[in-house]
Amino acid sequence: MPPLLEAQKITKQFPGTLALNQVDFSLEAGEVHALIGENGAGKSTLIKILAGLYQPDSGTLCINGQSVTFQAPADSLRQGIKVVYQELDLAPNLSVAENVFLGATPRTRLGTVDWRALYNRTRELLTELGLEIDPRTTIDQLRVAEQQLVEIARALSRQARIIIMDEPTSALSPSEIEKLFGVVRTMQARQVGVIYVSHKLDEIYSIADRVTVLRDGEHIQTAQVSATQAHQLVTWMVGREIKDLYPKTEGRPAEVVLEVRDLAYERVGPLNFELRAGEVLAVFGLMGAGCTRWGGCCLATCPAPAA
Repeated sequence: MPPLLEAQKITKQFPGTLALNQVDFSLEAGEVHALIGENGAGKSTLIKILAGLYQPDSGTLCINGQSVTFQAPADSLRQGIKVVYQELDLAPNLSVAENVFLGATPRTRLGTVDWRALYNRTRELLTELGLEIDPRTTIDQLRVAEQQLVEIARALSRQARIIIMDEPTSALSPSEIEKLFGVVRTMQARQVGVIYVSHKLDEIYSIADRVTVLRDGEHIQTAQVSATQAHQLVTWMVGREIKDLYPKTEGRPAEVVLEVRDLAYERVGPLNFELRAGEVLAVFGLMGAGCTRWGGCCLATCPAPAA
């Protein structure tokens, strides 16, 4: 049988940049195929071509062995392709059910919204995905992980056969990641093909069947995940052997260029830290943990630069 999805010799050029050069990619039904590479490798361009946002300059796309052409995102959706982007595409003030069936709301014979059918169908989808929430709940009341599952439920409501997940765990906790993986396995059982884009190699080894590596717009390697090791994937991504991912370097304290003491704003703080010349100070946390407010507080307290 032909692959569920096959991209052959896909080339896409922008002014001054060859984003994709003769790239091949395929996806089988019920498979999780990881797509990895450094920033600028061409992953986003390939995703946008599959989503109908870009048209390739050359090459062919096939669904179940049949050649297809996407002039717009609607063409991709009609072929059963749905992208779950890192920045979720949901209407926060609408209910879960309204988001799941947005643009395809069930109707009564009189043409009005069939609310009973809407809520019942949504509840069935959510139950299948292990999400126990009221379909009437508005999106802005959900955690990020729950919102992602709503996006997946929307895809399944449209009978999507190919789901592309773009960095889906960037804002999730370990327990939420495991729940997401359970949903992915449920989709595999339904013979849905999943393209999984991530920089996290441990996730690749947890969930993916095959992996394709892109580098500088070129197809470097496709392999069974079970037949690879993490250092091989890194070597393919960067084009050279990396013997030490975290080399130790000698650091010498420099002068303090920013000092914050007991800074508080709403639920953030009190904050205490120093930033030294030549230093990179990392601030991290899950979405909603306060990192953005933290940065805003610091910017608000910095003196204006001299004229």
